Amino acid sequence: MLALSSGAARRPGDPGYASPQGYSKNYGSSHPQGFPKESPACPGVITGSPYDGAALEVTVRVPTNAGGFAFDFDFMTYEFPGYVCSTFNDLFVALLSPIPPGQTDGNVSFDSQGNTVSVNSVFLEVCGCAGGPPCQAGGKIFTCGFGVSELLGTGFGVDTEGQDHGATSWLTTSAPAVAGSEITIRWGIYDSGDGILDTTTLVDNWRWVVDANVPLKTGRPQEF
Repeated sequence: MLALSSGAARRPGDPGYASPQGYSKNYGSSHPQGFPKESPACPGVITGSPYDGAALEVTVRVPTNAGGFAFDFDFMTYEFPGYVCSTFNDLFVALLSPIPPGQTDGNVSFDSQGNTVSVNSVFLEVCGCAGGPPCQAGGKIFTCGFGVSELLGTGFGVDTEGQDHGATSWLTTSAPAVAGSEITIRWGIYDSGDGILDTTTLVDNWRWVVDANVPLKTGRPQEF
């Protein structure tokens, strides 16, 4: 399992833990190729400059009997609920090279409307609020259909921070690849607009898919 964070990538009680409420590493970077991409769910909102980015890039050769790959990820953010539909649009990307056919950039993880996995996307289903769910944040309604139990013990839950924040729960990305070819994938995450109110993504369960027609798709595991 890979843990990428714009904060400390630690659980409460782990050595080196720092609250995702306010841990800034005080460095910046440029946006990935093709970014920022704004969410249609938040019209007029402009994503801020990247801060505290973290990434892992891996180059591998595709097995000769594989037509693509898949992996699982879980995006959690302290920006929910206070900064939904704001410039503080922290995000996660999975950048594939060569770029998949038909795309202008290499990002292969996106929400159900083809938008970046971010604070302003439509995939945040692990959440809660006083008197809810449903919960309102940034003028949007969140059903919070997965409740808040997955936030417990992560630093993003009411048990450690006094308020529940938000996560997607586990999602699966699949993408095609040419058998026998060499591919590079870079998983990355960063804060937007400032270096506080951090975001973490877990990446797990990489596997090759033995299929001639692997779709470029992100969704719930049961959809695959």
